[in-house]
Amino acid sequence: MMRRHGYSRRQWLTRVAGGGFLALAGRLGRPLLAAPPTGRARHCIVLWMNGGPSQFETFDPKPGTETGGEVGAIDTTAPGLAVSEFLPEIGKHGDKLAVLRCIHSPEGEHERAQYMLHTGYPLVPAFPRPALGSVVSHDRGPSDVPHYVTLGAAGYGSAFLGQDHAAFSIDDPKEAHRLLAQLATRTSELDLLRKLEAPFIAAHAEPDIATRRARIDKLRAMMGSRFLTALDLGREPTRVRRRYGEAGFGRSCLLARRLIEAGVAFVEVAHNGWDTHIDNHRATRRLCAEIDRPWSELLSDLQSRGLLDETLIVWMGEFGRTPAINGRRGRDHYPRITPVVLCGAGVKAGQAIGKTNREGTELAGVRYGVPDLFATLLHLTGIPADREFTTAFGSPTRATDDGRLIRELL
Repeated sequence: MMRRHGYSRRQWLTRVAGGGFLALAGRLGRPLLAAPPTGRARHCIVLWMNGGPSQFETFDPKPGTETGGEVGAIDTTAPGLAVSEFLPEIGKHGDKLAVLRCIHSPEGEHERAQYMLHTGYPLVPAFPRPALGSVVSHDRGPSDVPHYVTLGAAGYGSAFLGQDHAAFSIDDPKEAHRLLAQLATRTSELDLLRKLEAPFIAAHAEPDIATRRARIDKLRAMMGSRFLTALDLGREPTRVRRRYGEAGFGRSCLLARRLIEAGVAFVEVAHNGWDTHIDNHRATRRLCAEIDRPWSELLSDLQSRGLLDETLIVWMGEFGRTPAINGRRGRDHYPRITPVVLCGAGVKAGQAIGKTNREGTELAGVRYGVPDLFATLLHLTGIPADREFTTAFGSPTRATDDGRLIRELL
């Protein structure tokens, strides 16, 4: 299971003050290749289905087959594109969907697969890689708001890009807003601290001291930015909150929209429970019901506000599920077919890219790997797939693992 954190007030403030959650100004990993932006997405929202969603009950239904299970298929607003009957609201947005039935992965274990689908690289403990959100944060540069925010998950590390581009992790938006608002009333204390420590800093030019001052300055800037206001979901009209739903995923989708409006570049929204080894049909029907309307509302909201064309939405988990239904009426891990859906940012939508065979046991069309997916995501967010960085130990490395672009999307 993806690690989740619950913090006391003191622990949360300590983590914030220490910079573990802040995307601060400055850059550690220096890009070696200066290339112009290649895509139009100013923002990216990842809808992370933690545990690995079944493709059969979501975006590659196989009704009437031995492997398809009990789920039916429904037509969408895109001719020829069908989805599971469990996703009727998303089906109304078929013309906005690019369904990838072409992605395969080598990783079938949760921790390794989660790592790969967050970084684009296999897990090598001796050489940690930055999460996609950290790469986007690094590219966007200094800002008063954190550029990489996770909702309902701890987020993956920034590796050699440094703590400036680590995830700002929020479990409870209401509590996060309360704590930051409380800090905002104590700016005079921060001013006093800065004044008192000035002589010591002048006499001790140490990197750790300078970093600490930069973090305090960044925290002050953030408290006066649109980020604090964005966290207050109470500012949304009641009718809007009701449309998204009062459950956790609905609130997180609404908050994701508010955060990108406040200038955040990358938001990950986690939804747990997709590891359906037991009673897959019933569990996936419930899970789809939890994401169907909030995701649909997010698409509608972004489009009506003129933001969909500049916002890339990615729906994915760590892998797909087995064609064979096990003895507990569940489906097990199946990385050979890993479902992914993209929306917005000018992708060629209203289509499925690739296909699986009749029983859904193999890819039967074009094939792409996880590095190819990440090369394409970087491209769509305006970052060249061959961008190079210098690691903390002086070694050049690329942002992707030699991935190629999925041309059918562009």
